Amino acid sequence: MTYIIGEPCIDILDKSCVDVCPVDCIHEADRMLVIDPEECIDCFAPSEQLVTSWGIRSFEELENQTCRVLTDSGFEPAIVKRFGRKPLVKVELAPAFEERDRYGGTRLTTRNGSRFRRVVRATPTHSWLLVDGERTGALSPGEFVPSMRALPKRDSESYRLGILHGLVFGDGSWNKQEIRSGEHLHYVQLYGDKVARFKDFFDQVNFSPCLDIHPGYAGTGVVRSCANLKRLLPETADAEYITGFIDGWLAADGDPTKAGSWRLRSTDHEALAWVEQAALIAGYIAVGSGEEGSVETNFGVRSRPIRWLYLATRDVSWRVMSVVPEEADDAKTFCAVVPRKHEFTLASGVYTGNCGACEPECPVEAIFPEDALPEKWEPFVKINYAYGEGMDVVNRLVEEYANEHDVQNPPLDQR
Repeated sequence: MTYIIGEPCIDILDKSCVDVCPVDCIHEADRMLVIDPEECIDCFAPSEQLVTSWGIRSFEELENQTCRVLTDSGFEPAIVKRFGRKPLVKVELAPAFEERDRYGGTRLTTRNGSRFRRVVRATPTHSWLLVDGERTGALSPGEFVPSMRALPKRDSESYRLGILHGLVFGDGSWNKQEIRSGEHLHYVQLYGDKVARFKDFFDQVNFSPCLDIHPGYAGTGVVRSCANLKRLLPETADAEYITGFIDGWLAADGDPTKAGSWRLRSTDHEALAWVEQAALIAGYIAVGSGEEGSVETNFGVRSRPIRWLYLATRDVSWRVMSVVPEEADDAKTFCAVVPRKHEFTLASGVYTGNCGACEPECPVEAIFPEDALPEKWEPFVKINYAYGEGMDVVNRLVEEYANEHDVQNPPLDQR
C-alpha cells in the first residue's frame, strides 16, 4: 500500500517523515514533499496467504478483489493490490507463550523442544506489529510478533453443516451415490461422548442393534450431501462452516489436552497442512506438529505414517528466529489495503500491518494511506503519482492547486 502527502504540507516542508522512512521514498519538490508510490511498498510475496471470511487465500489469487480480512475487530472489508517488484526476506517464526519467571513476573518464551516453525516471505522493510504495541520496519531475531485468531459463532446452520462434514471426513464412511437424487450417502458411527454430543445435529440417526455391543454406541448418523464429503475440504466455505468442520474432525480424530487444546492425528497429510493454516478461523492456533514413528497396525503396515498437529486455544505470540534475504530475483509484491484498520492476519495466525512509519511523524498531519485520504484532497493522488514523470510536473501541479484553492499554510512556529 502507498501513502499520499496532502495539502497541509504545502510551504511547510518539514522533513521529520524523511528521516524515518525505511525505503527513502519521500522527496522534496519546490513547495511540498511527495511520496514516490513505486517505492512506498512494504508487502508480501504473491504466494503468501491471508485469512478471509471465505477461508485461506493467497495474495496472488485475490489480486484486485474485494474481500473481508481478519483483524482484531473481526472481519473487515479490504482489497488486495499488486505493487512493484522488490527483494524479499524469509522470516522464520516460532510459537511463544507467556509464562511466569522466577521473580513472580511473566515473560514470553519458546518451548525448548519444539521445532515448529512458520516462514513468511516479505519485503525487508515491511512494517511489523510487535507484541509490546510498537511497530518496526527492521524486524530482527528475538522480537515478538502477535498472533490473531477468530472468535466464531457456533450456533448457526452453517456451523451445524460444517460439524457433519467434519465428522464424516474424520471418522465417517461414504456409502453410495443415490441414483434418483444424485446425493451422496454417508454414515457416522456415534461412539463416545466427543462424537455423541453432536447426535442432535443429524437429520437422521439410525440404531443398529449389532453395534450396540460396543461401549458408548449412541446410534449411526446419516448425512446426505451433493458431494463425497470424505474427499472434500471446505476451502471455500464461510468461517462458521470451517469452524464446524474443524470442531467435527477434532471430535472424531482429536485428543483433548491441557487448557482446552487438541492434538489432531491423521494419515491425510494434505488435510492437516490445510488445518494448520486455517485453524485460527475456528479459534485455534497451530503451534506444533510431528510424525509418529510406528506404522504397524493390527491389519498390517500403514501406507502413510500418522502425522499430528497440536492446536492451542491459549494466547500465542511468534518469536522471530531469523530474517534471511532470498537469493532469488526481485518478486512481485502484494498487500491487503484495509481502510481505517491497516492491519490484517496472515495464515497460521500471524498478525501484521502495513507500512507507515512516516505518518505519525508529520507535525501537520499531511500523510495518509491512499485508501484513507480525505476526499477533499483527492487531487494529491495525482500529484504524488506524478513523481515518476519528473519534479517539473509535480511543481506545476502543486502550483496550480495552490493558486486554485488559495493555499496559505502558516509556518510551524506560528501554529
